[in-house]
Amino acid sequence: MKRILGILGSPRRGGNSETLARKVLEGAAENGWVTDVIRLQDLEINGCTDCRRCWSGGSPCVIDDDMDKVYEKIREADLLVFASPLYWYSWSSQIKPVWDRSLPFVHKEARWDLKDKKALLVAAAGDDKPEAFEGMLFSFRTSCRLLGMEMVEPLLAHGVHGMAEAEKSHWFRLAGELGRSL
Repeated sequence: MKRILGILGSPRRGGNSETLARKVLEGAAENGWVTDVIRLQDLEINGCTDCRRCWSGGSPCVIDDDMDKVYEKIREADLLVFASPLYWYSWSSQIKPVWDRSLPFVHKEARWDLKDKKALLVAAAGDDKPEAFEGMLFSFRTSCRLLGMEMVEPLLAHGVHGMAEAEKSHWFRLAGELGRSL
């Protein structure tokens, strides 16, 4: 059974990136995927302290917060959907700590291998130009390569200005089509 995990990085419940990611998951469910969601705004995830104890074995991270739940969900999934609004040409502050705390996945002796997983970026921005996503896309592409994940063609919804605007746009239809194509 194929599992897809939506990692929702919007601070706003029902924000544009979350709405589009949920539509991708809905489309994937129509094709038999088992879907799950982590809404990062509802969790306590602290920043990486670069202590590097995650490289010494045992727990993937010594920080006592909700990241252990995220690690477990990531391990269970076949495809990860990273959803974030575009803030200052990069990730939201909710999703950035997840990337920063991915160090256990890259250590040569890691037991948390991501090489058999695929990753999809779903992002939304009020900026009308698709070039606005270049910084985020560079970060995502580089992270996928480093972690060994296969990157699925991203959904970069530009020109969605207000809350819930994505649902009324052509991006909403494209998100559903993308989910069904997985």
